[in-house]
Amino acid sequence: MEPISFSFGIVGLVVFIITVVSIAKSTNHGVVGKFLWILVAFFLSIFGSILWLIFGRGKVRS
Repeated sequence: MEPISFSFGIVGLVVFIITVVSIAKSTNHGVVGKFLWILVAFFLSIFGSILWLIFGRGKVRS
């Protein structure tokens, strides 16, 4: 395994873990919504995490 691809794999994993924690702590979505966002983040990798940051977080309901 080349060092560059290995480091990108670690970065991708860290970004995915941070995204999953952010989704789990979110109060904007129910269980199904959170599950769907985790699937998006998993299958679309870095792009899915970016989508969560742009569209998923939104305002917290009061």
